[in-house]
Amino acid sequence: MSRFVCCPLLVALLLWIVTAGIAQRPVTITGEAPFAKNEEIRLLVFDDLLNYVPTVAATDQIDKNGHFKLTCSTNQIKLVQLAIRTSKAEFFIVPDHTYQFQISVDTTLFKLVNPEKYGGYLQITNALADTSDLNYKINRFSNFFSRAMNHYAFRITVDKDRNAYDTLTTLLNDRFGIQYNPLNFYQSYIYYTCGQLDRVCFSKEQMTFYRKFYDNDYILYNNPAYMSLFRESYSGYLYNSRHISKELLGRTINEEPDYLTLFNEAGRDPMLTNERLRELVIILNLIEFHGNEEFDAGNIVKLLKYIKVSTHFPEHIVFIDNALARISRADAPSQSLVFRNEKGKKSPIKQFEGKDIYVQVFQSDCLDCIREMMLIKEFNKRYGEKIQFVSLNIDPDREDYNRFCKAYGEMFEWPILYFDGNYDWLLENGVETLPDYLIINAQGQLLQRYPPAPEFGLSDYLMLRFDKEEEQPQNPLFRN
Repeated sequence: MSRFVCCPLLVALLLWIVTAGIAQRPVTITGEAPFAKNEEIRLLVFDDLLNYVPTVAATDQIDKNGHFKLTCSTNQIKLVQLAIRTSKAEFFIVPDHTYQFQISVDTTLFKLVNPEKYGGYLQITNALADTSDLNYKINRFSNFFSRAMNHYAFRITVDKDRNAYDTLTTLLNDRFGIQYNPLNFYQSYIYYTCGQLDRVCFSKEQMTFYRKFYDNDYILYNNPAYMSLFRESYSGYLYNSRHISKELLGRTINEEPDYLTLFNEAGRDPMLTNERLRELVIILNLIEFHGNEEFDAGNIVKLLKYIKVSTHFPEHIVFIDNALARISRADAPSQSLVFRNEKGKKSPIKQFEGKDIYVQVFQSDCLDCIREMMLIKEFNKRYGEKIQFVSLNIDPDREDYNRFCKAYGEMFEWPILYFDGNYDWLLENGVETLPDYLIINAQGQLLQRYPPAPEFGLSDYLMLRFDKEEEQPQNPLFRN
């Protein structure tokens, strides 16, 4: 692989000119989704492929004829998703391009909470595409690569058969011309996707692998093939590197947060000599270390905040912001988390200030959900003053929710609210099957993602949490 020899600062400047320095250019997506008339369609853009966090770039309401139009601006190729309810489809957008989509889906799967689990993706056809279209070329490569891997995967990944690796790479190269070209998105996508083969076959030859894929002046932040290979290559790297001692990690993270020492010492590793790559590896690993009992979670947050204000690589700030938001749940809906009651009026979560909120997520045709409500009824009688119970209905058709409230509303003495089409909240919290449960506070922040179910453990959970003091004998002479 040939490489340019260039001053890193000059390269950084050139990259800034190429990306941030170029004005945002329009992208237009029009089309038809006849199965989803009057539904909201969302365009989600991935500016952060390290944490794989999307942001909503545009929304539109599909009209009564099934037509929609979405517009956004970008200065580079980006991975995006179209989302209707919880059904999605991924593709790439290119600046100054117009896309005309015909969208279809298995309507039975479309009604499920998690259609992806059963293959219920949005199926999109671009009426304006030709063989030069980026999505056409990437899909063509991905389909061929998947079929080839089905044939050679076992020999390559399990048997570590170099002959199988050579045969497959020759086959791919003959068909697609694999080459290192960091300024070409499509060629880079192919190059770093095929890098997954090298990662397996050259797992004991790390420097060979490093020189082929990372020993250069480019980090392709917007290319999912590059970032996927990067995450898998450097996940847990600081902890496992023989050039970085456990004592150093413990001292710079747990005792007194010391980013400069950590950064400089990590530079002794020959695979971390590139300062831009080194900082990104440190960010990735600090994010992974959070939640590991071996490392101080508070100090990790301090280190990430220090990197954010001191970094020479502004591309890294979005990764830190999203990581800190996820850690603190600062990106939770907070006071803006609002559902609706059976009268159609907004019902903000903040009204339950002072109590934790046990949320049961259900649909009106879920018999298990309704059976659980009879148990929640008993729990509410005993613990309703100490914890707030809320049943949250996520029926796609609000009329189903209204009928449920008329039929069962008087039976239950806690709020039965409607999610009001807040699919992003469901996706953010990973609600995929029903019934589901979570505990939040009055600010909408997630306190416990998987609390016990009413039929399995909730009774013991509430008893241990709220009956502990009541069960203690009042006799001061009593000793346990």
